Order: sequence, then C-alpha cells, then structure tokens
Amino acid sequence: MIWLFLQPSNLFLILFLIGLILIWKNHRKSGLSILTACAVFYSMVMFGPLTSWLMAPLEKRFSSHTNHVGNAPYSGIIILAGAERLKLSTKHNQVTLSGAAERLIEAAKLARQFPDLPIIYSGGGQSENILSESQIARKYFTEAGIDLSRIRFEDKSYNTYTNALETKKHIQRHETGQWLLVTSAFHMPRAVGAYRSAQINIQPYPVDYRTYLKASLINKPNAGQGLYQLDFAMHEWVGLLAYYISGRNEAFFPAPKD
Repeated sequence: MIWLFLQPSNLFLILFLIGLILIWKNHRKSGLSILTACAVFYSMVMFGPLTSWLMAPLEKRFSSHTNHVGNAPYSGIIILAGAERLKLSTKHNQVTLSGAAERLIEAAKLARQFPDLPIIYSGGGQSENILSESQIARKYFTEAGIDLSRIRFEDKSYNTYTNALETKKHIQRHETGQWLLVTSAFHMPRAVGAYRSAQINIQPYPVDYRTYLKASLINKPNAGQGLYQLDFAMHEWVGLLAYYISGRNEAFFPAPKD
C-alpha cells in the first residue's frame, strides 16, 4: 500500500490532482506551486536525467562482473524470477516475458556453457488459475532444450529476501563453491545483499541493462519510457533502504568484494 503512493508514476498523478483541487478550492498559490513542481518533475523524466541519475548507479555497481565466468569451477547457477508475464503466458499458452527476459536468456546460455552445473530457479508468483513463475520457467527451459533434471525449482519465495532464504534450502552441504547469481543489473545490489546475509557464496552475473552506466544530462524525449524505468529505479532504492533498516542487508548499498 505504501508503494502505491511512493511509485513515481502514481505520485505524479496524485500530486497533479491535488494541485487542481487546490486551485478549484481557491487556494491558487498552493495549487500552482504543486502544478509547477509536477511540470518540472515531468520534464526531468521526459528528457531523461532524473531516471538515469537513479538507475545508472544501481546498474554500475556490479557491472565489472558482466559476462565474467573466469572463477570456475562453480557450484551452480541461481536465477531470480521476475521476467515472466503470468497472465499473458496463461492466456496464450506460451512463454511471454517482460523486459527482463535476459534473466532467462542468459541463464539458458550459462546452462549450455556449464552443462554439469546444477541450476536453482527461485520464484513464487502463484495465483489461482494462473501459471506460476516456476511453471512458465519450466516451459521456457524445456523449449530451450535444457534438461529439467538439472534444475531445482524454488517456488515458495515472494520477494528478494525470501529468494535467498528459500534458495539456501536447495543448496546441498558439499556445494560450498561460488554460485553464479543471475538477475537484472539494477536489482543486483539488493540481491547481493540478501544472498550475502543468507551466507550463500555468490558471484554476481548482472543482465538486463537499461542504461549506458552513466547519468546523462539530456536524452531523446520519451516520458513513457522514463516513467517506466523510474518506477524500477525508485523501487530498488526504497528496497535497499528498507532492507538495510530492517537488517536484511548488512550494508545500505552492497559493493563488490575485493
């Protein structure tokens, strides 16, 4: 419920409506101040700087690990759910993925690159009469030619913190080496913090980049795309703060290890 009001795309409309109501109620000065703030906010999103300022640091944090697989042998591969579009996959009876499709695409590539490694897929997302994240992932990996007997499907988790806790239950005692952790680059700092707190030996493998890893002052105008990406970025920063305050992450902004 809190996120419904903190989500930038929702917050913009809420403030815009408040500004209009104040003007209608003859509080012209206050209403115009809020509408002016909305216009400034919308302009910064439309031309890109606000979104890139928030998204680029998240993606850059573990970018040095991009495509890095030089620390073999590994114990296995961990994939975080989040790319699956549940209702559309159910409706059309085919795998339908979001903009985070690289989580599954790169995971399939790694599975072929390391054919002897076990895989843990972590994601719940179960709703009545709708395919779950795990069910869609099963279909995807089957169609991609990956042997399902290698994959341990974890379907009890409901957020990044429980991803880590439930994943640990699927790791066997002798599997003490590093696990490649596959998730979106902007999500990697929070995921790394959660998995470190669960004492799982992971190596980040960031995918699904949304920026060029630098905050630009101006971009091609695209308010829709800007708001869409801003929601993701703000969600991660709020999540990092919440995890740190609640003790789920040891650091506010987890960093690569030396």
